[in-house]
Amino acid sequence: MDFDLVIANGTVIDGTGGPRFRADLGIRRGRIAALSRAAPLVGRETLDAGGLAVAPGFIDIHSHSDWVLPLPDHQRILAPLVLQGITTMVVGNCGFSPAPVTDRSIPLVNADAGTLRDGDFPYRWRSVAEFLEVLEKDGVFLNTALLAGHGTIRRAVLGERPEAPTREETAALRALVGQALREGAFGLSAGLAYSPGAFAGSDELLALLGVVAEAGGLYAVDDRCYRCASSASAAPAGAIPANVSAVREQLELARQSGARLQLSHLIFVGRSTWPTHRQVLEDIEGAAAGGLEVAFDAYPYTFGNTTISINFPKWFLADLAANLGDPGARRRLERALEAHFRAIGRGYRDMTLLWAGTPELAPLEGLDFGTIAQRLGLPEFEAYMHIARQTGGTARIMQDTFSGDAQSEEPLRKVLAHPLCAFMLDVILTRQGAAHPAAYGGFPRILGRYCRDLRLFSLEEAVRRMTSFSAGRLGLRDTGRVAEGCWADLVVFNPETIADGAGEKGVRNLLPERPFGCSAQKVPDPFFSLPPTGVEAVLISGHLVARRGRLVSQARRGRLLRRR
Repeated sequence: MDFDLVIANGTVIDGTGGPRFRADLGIRRGRIAALSRAAPLVGRETLDAGGLAVAPGFIDIHSHSDWVLPLPDHQRILAPLVLQGITTMVVGNCGFSPAPVTDRSIPLVNADAGTLRDGDFPYRWRSVAEFLEVLEKDGVFLNTALLAGHGTIRRAVLGERPEAPTREETAALRALVGQALREGAFGLSAGLAYSPGAFAGSDELLALLGVVAEAGGLYAVDDRCYRCASSASAAPAGAIPANVSAVREQLELARQSGARLQLSHLIFVGRSTWPTHRQVLEDIEGAAAGGLEVAFDAYPYTFGNTTISINFPKWFLADLAANLGDPGARRRLERALEAHFRAIGRGYRDMTLLWAGTPELAPLEGLDFGTIAQRLGLPEFEAYMHIARQTGGTARIMQDTFSGDAQSEEPLRKVLAHPLCAFMLDVILTRQGAAHPAAYGGFPRILGRYCRDLRLFSLEEAVRRMTSFSAGRLGLRDTGRVAEGCWADLVVFNPETIADGAGEKGVRNLLPERPFGCSAQKVPDPFFSLPPTGVEAVLISGHLVARRGRLVSQARRGRLLRRR
């Protein structure tokens, strides 16, 4: 039987967690048409995978690249994802999605997603259906699944108002969520650490989760504990830590609504919170044992990219523009941040400016805020506020002490090792400023450092949690496994050499100076600066798109996925 392509002599790690086996793969019309463990297969082309692993393409279950996909050259920007073996991404996370929007809400949604966008683009859509149709017509480089963002939906109904919705507004919110799910969104995401999600109470969320549960969608949420407002100071002796109660709130909402729960980027922010990882994991395990369909995701780093406004309390966010210019509001904020940082065990030197968006601030990109304060001759708080004012609160920053630091990462390892943890990146990848190292090698870092070197899990288990586990959370039946009939989204890699390009030393040393060794004033071509090692080939829909650290095709072979 003739095939378009045969991947021969490879060791198949099929994504199910089962034992590896040697087989030939025959690919026809974008799918795996045959899987032979005995007789060799013959095709018009052959890729010899002798001595290499053949696995399903990796699925990034937490991506923000929906803000890049409408651009005419998005494959150029997203190339680093493909080079590390990612073939499918789930976009619309943290409550931010480009749809659904109205003429009135577009400016608000644009402002909310200021740090996610590579640049402006025309909104050629209003509904989720229209957004997906535009992407499908234009073509996507990677397979793409969308979550509808709660923040985006809230803007469409409530505009700038931070107050709780009225009964009529709640009905309108529910209608938009239901429409988004019917039109192909795989679920609802919420960003309770960001505006406007930070203003949503449990009653509002519960009303929307009823719609999600009825439709069988997924509820992905980053909870309230990542924001200063919700964990503003140390809990009184004997009180439940804020991050523990934040997770419990979401578990309870999922119990009451019946929605399937995905806890986004499970992290423990600040050194004082690290011991709470035991209680949080115990709570999640207890909920799962009690019948709740719950899982979480994490990335293999102790720092993450976000917006500079992440540390502003709700009261400050409620009128951000005015408060940034109000000396009284800033003094109140300074006291709140001082108490918050002291309570959780982190400070301004644990935060790095990645992108400021203005030429005059570009020389400060890549520096921590303690160093920025010295450069500007300002106290650390004033330096932080200077950047916030100049950028309208949209500057992109990197925050350290996420589940560990350079000296200790026990919480991170416990999270990554847990069988309910899906692997992801959560990167903001644009042509502006610097990107998180995960954009260049997050999945190879899991396979290299945490699987091969530290032996937190087997290779089969690592592949399962970056493929079929995430696919199952979304209900994708023909993606995420190496099996006959499944799509030929595949990655061929060397288990002995696969690693992120920066490496442990590179990650730690590059960030405080210039991320990836690039000039802050001009980043000529960061997309091939640090390709991972050991990734031999990547296929999307049966087509070879990357080979040994380089793209071999920029054709848009990805599929626009819709919830069934």
